[in-house]
Amino acid sequence: MKRNLEKLETVLIVVALVSLWPLLIRYQDRAPWYRGWLIVVLAMMVWVAVRRLGRTRAAAEEAKRKRDEMERTHRPPPFLGGP
Repeated sequence: MKRNLEKLETVLIVVALVSLWPLLIRYQDRAPWYRGWLIVVLAMMVWVAVRRLGRTRAAAEEAKRKRDEMERTHRPPPFLGGP
């Protein structure tokens, strides 16, 4: 389930980039619904950003927890060599 949500986030990012294309090329004949669609896209990107920041924060806390555990037991991290 978690991997599916990450794939959905990636698809939403691509949809957002494609949705911004008319603005980037300064296309003047945009449909009236386009502004509403951009608001929906903005909401989707806020959702994606909040989820990704949460995952980043959780990963940082996990790394800190592992580092603290290694310091407490005086074991070097496995990637730094050792016995």
